[in-house]
Amino acid sequence: DAFFNTTSFSGSVLLAIAANPGTGTLSGTNPVTAVNGVATFPNLSINRTGTGYTLRATSGTLAVTSTAFNITPGTASQLSFTVQPASANAGVAITPPVQVAALDALGNTVTSFNGNVTLAIVANPGGGALSGTNPVTAVSGVATFSTLSINRTGNGYTLRASSGTLTQPTSTAFNITAGSPQLVFTTPPGNTTAGATINGASGGVQVTAKDALGNTVVTFTGSVTVAIGTNPGGGALSGTTNVTAMLGVATFSNLSINRPGTGYTLTASGAGATAGTSAPFNITPAPAAQLVFTSPPSNTGTGAAIAPAVQVSAVDALGNPATGFGGLVTITIASNPGGATLSGTPAVNAAGGVATFSNLRLNKPGAGYTLRAGSPGLVPDTSTAFNITSVATKLVFTAQPTTTPAGS
Repeated sequence: DAFFNTTSFSGSVLLAIAANPGTGTLSGTNPVTAVNGVATFPNLSINRTGTGYTLRATSGTLAVTSTAFNITPGTASQLSFTVQPASANAGVAITPPVQVAALDALGNTVTSFNGNVTLAIVANPGGGALSGTNPVTAVSGVATFSTLSINRTGNGYTLRASSGTLTQPTSTAFNITAGSPQLVFTTPPGNTTAGATINGASGGVQVTAKDALGNTVVTFTGSVTVAIGTNPGGGALSGTTNVTAMLGVATFSNLSINRPGTGYTLTASGAGATAGTSAPFNITPAPAAQLVFTSPPSNTGTGAAIAPAVQVSAVDALGNPATGFGGLVTITIASNPGGATLSGTPAVNAAGGVATFSNLRLNKPGAGYTLRAGSPGLVPDTSTAFNITSVATKLVFTAQPTTTPAGS
């Protein structure tokens, strides 16, 4: 009554969840008929865990709310895949990570469970092996498998989870696929000379389609294209640069690069495959094949040293500097419109492939002189034309004064 005295009330009292932090359901005998003012609910239960539940009792216009109470998990009795395994590529970790929870009989996660959970393949259409951290110790009732992978392709794999006497669930089916293969330089380009076939002695450059475990994907028969990646020498790639793979392997037998450089790389690309890059390699100059005036003679006065100094370089057949050449280079007059004589030091040993002539002179004026550079075994070169002009160095009486009357 209004003074908190128990009455002889015999009406029906109904209980319902008021605060429901776990979205639980109230079960048991409900409503209950009061006896001498008291309704007793002997078998109430709530099926979901939560902190801070309250109940509300009503009967007609009467109502009251209980103090807060908690529902905790029961004893772990079963395992459940809370995150099922998803389809993945062979050898690649299954994502998102598979999760298995320990549950009580009502399906609540038993957060106090910290046992080991083990996964095993049940349906094995590809004959695969399960890799990764396994078993895993549960944390707050959940075991997370973040590194699982299977190494063989197949459709319809399933996993089973186990831990002691707990009920063992089987996952939903998932697939393991080959995925996009990675193009790998299995015979990478080696050091060679400019213009020469790369790996000519070993059959050329090979690119292989590999799966995530390093296995050759023999079903890959796509077109593979190679190109220069890093290009320190500004070279151009020649040869057959597009090849159809056979059993997963593309062979490039006649590749070459025309400019020297340290640290070239090649790239390989193809539809349906991940591109790959080779290890660095070097292209060195080929042997000297010819001479070139790299600092040709310029117009100069008679008897004066031609300046700037004449320079002649040794180059290979592709025009690259042959820096290893140190042979003797000799300069002679090719076109001699003034009948001049060449003086100075006309024979010089090259250093780093370059011969420098710092004191060449011609003693007669003329328009259209040329010089020729030669060295045994190399193709000679003739300079561009230049002129030698007269330079005043003294005065000469070309008509002497004669004896003459005064004033004449």
